[in-house]
Amino acid sequence: MPDKEHPRPARMGRPSVAEAATLSETILEEAGRLFFDLGFRGTSMDMVAEAAGVTKRTLYARYRSKPLLFEAVVSTTIDIRLDALALLIPADGDIRSRLVSICTLLLDWLLTDRSVGMYRVVSAESRQFPALARNIHSHGARRAAQLICRVLHEGVKNGEIEIDDIVFAADYLTAAVIQYPFQQSVLGLIAARLDDAMRRHIDQAVELFLNGTWPDIWPIPDRGQGRS
Repeated sequence: MPDKEHPRPARMGRPSVAEAATLSETILEEAGRLFFDLGFRGTSMDMVAEAAGVTKRTLYARYRSKPLLFEAVVSTTIDIRLDALALLIPADGDIRSRLVSICTLLLDWLLTDRSVGMYRVVSAESRQFPALARNIHSHGARRAAQLICRVLHEGVKNGEIEIDDIVFAADYLTAAVIQYPFQQSVLGLIAARLDDAMRRHIDQAVELFLNGTWPDIWPIPDRGQGRS
């Protein structure tokens, strides 16, 4: 990856087939680095073009504006990471362990300096570019909920849980387990890391969620006697 002092050399003329295939990837990689280091306002399209080694004409042919480029950077990052996480969802174990696993994977990715930093950039620009913030937020939340939907669907299919509206249930669980602590981290209220306290949060939230989904034929798990 080139640094600020040594940007990629600008390409001259029409790119080859191989270059064209990787051009957008290079642009998004360099744009992401600049947005993370300098923020949205501190990054210009000229800087991105220079860092990626392309002309401004080439850059604008693919991304007509800086907000569209930023949206592409964040959305592509979300897609790449969540596609990788989808492969890590365990195929065995009960519904509780599978839900805890996917929620842990999601928060382990989100509670990092880079993820939190990029979302802070989105939040800072939300007033001037509300559509940008709305699109990025809905895309990330939708992709995360889709992974949880997959686990819930398998649980319903296997008779482990009963849910009438799986999409609503996935959105609800995503908000409680994923979005709430992530937003706290974005605001600086908690550290951006998956520590023991966050793991307890995941365990307790998943257990509370499942308490409302057990089939009637299943006995309620014995948690010991409460206070009389």
